[in-house]
Amino acid sequence: MYYRRKILLALLEAFGGSLKNTDCQKLLFLFCSRREKNYYDFFPHKYGNYSLILAQDKDRLTDLGFLTSHSDFQLKDDRPYIELLTSKDRAILHALVLEIGDLRGKALIHKTYIEAPHYVSRSQIATQILQDTEYKKASSTWNKAQTPCLFTVGYEGVSIDTYLDLLISNNISTLVDVRKNPISMKYGFSKARLASYTTLAGISYVHIPELGIPSHLRKNLGNAASYQTLFDFYSSHILPDHLDALKQLKNIITENGRVAITCFEADPHFCHRHKVTEYLANDPDFHTPIEHLHKVSCNTVDKSNKTQQNGLWDKNALYSSI
Repeated sequence: MYYRRKILLALLEAFGGSLKNTDCQKLLFLFCSRREKNYYDFFPHKYGNYSLILAQDKDRLTDLGFLTSHSDFQLKDDRPYIELLTSKDRAILHALVLEIGDLRGKALIHKTYIEAPHYVSRSQIATQILQDTEYKKASSTWNKAQTPCLFTVGYEGVSIDTYLDLLISNNISTLVDVRKNPISMKYGFSKARLASYTTLAGISYVHIPELGIPSHLRKNLGNAASYQTLFDFYSSHILPDHLDALKQLKNIITENGRVAITCFEADPHFCHRHKVTEYLANDPDFHTPIEHLHKVSCNTVDKSNKTQQNGLWDKNALYSSI
């Protein structure tokens, strides 16, 4: 079992075996905050911090027989889970129980809103939970930028929750998927789920497959030279044949202002999206600033299946999922 799921089960045990969904989201967030380790990542949602991975784990643990099928988080039996944690995690959890006591519902939401105002930015109940001065202070921390900008972002090494948080943190209104085949083994990043989750986060989703790279061209990418060859071909033969797709992208930017194009790679130089932005930057009619985003989630990064050559990660295996 993933250790993060042991954390969840132990948290439920420590707080009496049953928690409402919102309370569980808030308490798990506070535990990660106190522990200073992101066993779960979160993004701003209609009730504050929210984790899609936590919701997924609830379904999985229900299937495995650890949780009941109730809509709330409920342990199915009284097996001891706290003892499965490290001594440090047990100590943090015990301290959190003493700190929180019977605090639940709106009072618990208020506590998390005060501690982490970033996650209040998409809340639909913020004005009901916070006093006017508290709301004003919280809203002063949010990114409200409206200046048009074209961002690029890859989802390698991050959870879907960290990814959505990165989009929201930069006040991105539209996500444009430039993968040829938007299918991923990584939870949340295949087309249907990604479109659903971005919508959940208040971000529109558009897929432009014409800007992707056909799968047969992505084979045998073993070093920096092979990537350069691929990207040179992409710039000279693929992009010029898809001017309508580029025009569509430019229109989306004009209409929506803050737009991000996305695919897999964390490093844009190992991804064709940097060639899309180079092409646009050389367009005399394109004047929108371009920024490459990247954020690593400490609990999801795993480079164990990569090798390093000349200071660059070999992406051969991973690139096939773009």
